[in-house]
Amino acid sequence: MSDGKTRGQTITVAQAAALLGRSERWVQSLVKSGYMDRAQRGEYTLVGVIRGALAYYEDQLSKNNKAAVASRATEARTREIELRIQERSRELIPTEDAKAVVGEMAALVRAELAGLAARYTRDMEARRALEEVIDGALGRIAGAADKAGAALVAGSGDLEAERET
Repeated sequence: MSDGKTRGQTITVAQAAALLGRSERWVQSLVKSGYMDRAQRGEYTLVGVIRGALAYYEDQLSKNNKAAVASRATEARTREIELRIQERSRELIPTEDAKAVVGEMAALVRAELAGLAARYTRDMEARRALEEVIDGALGRIAGAADKAGAALVAGSGDLEAERET
């Protein structure tokens, strides 16, 4: 076997640069970084050049993927910090707290309206008619509160649209 066959086809640094569409300096930096080996001074095996370029680009892709994961993690931490700041500045409250306030207000309205008919009239027929009107209003209020609570839990945030439906 000849010496050329055992080493593989060799190319010059200029040919390697032209093959890869890069500069000679870039090829030399890959050699310096250990991605490619020299066959002899100024010459490189064709297979070594291709494998070296592939290894370099695979490393770059891996680094980019790691950077993207780190970026997403940083964005998530930033979002969490923003939410904590909003909560502390009272711009954001937990859903449970909002539902508790709505429940307390509904109980207060119910308690205030419960004795209204008896306070308004002693006439039993008028009292029953007023109690029916009050019960209907309380039922509508409860229905609206349930829809608003469901919207809060679902995270729709559009309570105006929920009220209109």
